[in-house]
Amino acid sequence: MEEVTKDELVSISMQVILHAGNARELVFQAVNKASEANFEEAYRLIKEANDEVGTAHQAQTNMLQKEAEGIDIPYSPLFGHAQDTLMTVKTEINMMQEMIKLYKELKG
Repeated sequence: MEEVTKDELVSISMQVILHAGNARELVFQAVNKASEANFEEAYRLIKEANDEVGTAHQAQTNMLQKEAEGIDIPYSPLFGHAQDTLMTVKTEINMMQEMIKLYKELKG
């Protein structure tokens, strides 16, 4: 039976954490720009954050597809942490997009 090695899983986990962390940094920069009424830059940063989340999500999905195909994946608290980080950042992006809308309404 084919299986994913622990090293492969660590590598994928770190990719997810790295890209999700990049997205988190970008989305907070976006809100900061919105607070300064620089909405064009805020939206650019949100797009960049979403691109980073997309990269993280693809790495996670590739691993989950392997499991769905019957490939054995070892248990990994690190992979669980990576998935949790990604889910949290996706929620933060959604919340920050709403905050940017509020800033735009207030600062027009």
